[in-house]
Amino acid sequence: SCDTLTIVTIPDSVLTIDYAAFSSCTALTSITIGHNVTTIGNGAFDSCVSLTSVTIPNNVITIGNFSFISCSSLATITIGDRVTTIGNYAFESCSALTSVIIPDNVTTIGRYAFYNCTTLTSISIGNSLSTIGNYAFSYCTILPSIMIPSSVTSIGAYVFQYCTSLTAITVDDTNTHYSSINGVLYNKDITTLIQCPAGKTDPISIPNTVDTIGKAAFFSCVSLTDIIIPSHVDTIGDYAFSYCPLTTVTIPNSVITIGVSAFAYTPITSVTIGSSINAISNYAFTSCASLNSITFYGLVAPPYVG
Repeated sequence: SCDTLTIVTIPDSVLTIDYAAFSSCTALTSITIGHNVTTIGNGAFDSCVSLTSVTIPNNVITIGNFSFISCSSLATITIGDRVTTIGNYAFESCSALTSVIIPDNVTTIGRYAFYNCTTLTSISIGNSLSTIGNYAFSYCTILPSIMIPSSVTSIGAYVFQYCTSLTAITVDDTNTHYSSINGVLYNKDITTLIQCPAGKTDPISIPNTVDTIGKAAFFSCVSLTDIIIPSHVDTIGDYAFSYCPLTTVTIPNSVITIGVSAFAYTPITSVTIGSSINAISNYAFTSCASLNSITFYGLVAPPYVG
């Protein structure tokens, strides 16, 4: 057990901090990492709950999976300039972390990397990042905005889920894969609406070029009470409007597919579904407790009572 270990100095002779090397050293408050370490291994400092500050030196290239997960007192992290990879779950539930600067050499932010960093208010992303993994910033509940640089080519699913203070996702104009309009994230040609920031309060106008409303695109948009779905939309993705305070929904004739839990947990009272629909997926309207009418092609169907 390392329950009483408070200070660690890793000498220059060490090249790798291996798997779970200091995991659950709950009294550890200070780490000095030597100048020749290139890899911080998976789970290396997992659950070091007393650790408040870490400087990762410039020689480190890889921050491994789970490396600082649940370091709940970690308030500041300085990431060295040579780091290229921030692993899956690397800083998950670092609930004291307030600001992160991702240096220019980082190309990958892994799945759940900053998930549940509930005090994170600022993140600056460097100009080499290409991939943001699934759920990377989910539950960063007070993060107000984020800038996607030109280098990003892949943004995973549910990256900003439950970011309820997020009001703007901005994309560099020279990015060839993504774009933004009024803080809403789209693909480059504006045919897929990828993410509306959950904290956005001004009215949302979906461009007529959009044919797909992506997975969780409006998930938990806390101020979304009304939405007009354009007549060119053919696909409404899984969880697209879940947990939004919508009251009425008109699904145009162009829509073919409504995804899993697309309108789940909304206070909608009525739904009108257009004539092209051929798939309403599982749980599409589950737990819509106020829903009292559904209209298919002009025919009104009462909700099922079982």
